[in-house]
Amino acid sequence: MVDQVKVDIAKCSRVIEELKGEIMKNLWLFQQGTLRASESEMINSLGGIVGSCYVLTRRFGFEFSDLDRMLYNKMEEWQAGDKLNLESEWGDLSLLLEYLLPNEK
Repeated sequence: MVDQVKVDIAKCSRVIEELKGEIMKNLWLFQQGTLRASESEMINSLGGIVGSCYVLTRRFGFEFSDLDRMLYNKMEEWQAGDKLNLESEWGDLSLLLEYLLPNEK
């Protein structure tokens, strides 16, 4: 939690801005990868986006698990509203939710 970790936002501001820039750069690289139909460029840039988001989460004083929980909750919201028909057309959200929190067997 934010209270548990003392975060000096001013000290981290340069890194925070660089991480935000990394996210934007990787969005651009993803677009370029789609235009070239390059699977490696697309998956590499998506990895950069996700990784930057996790590190940015930590720089703001949150735990990685906070982001995981929020992601799970957000995907449940999307599933309930069938955002972009992702669930009804392809079942993507059920697959992602199962991946994020697999059933204990």
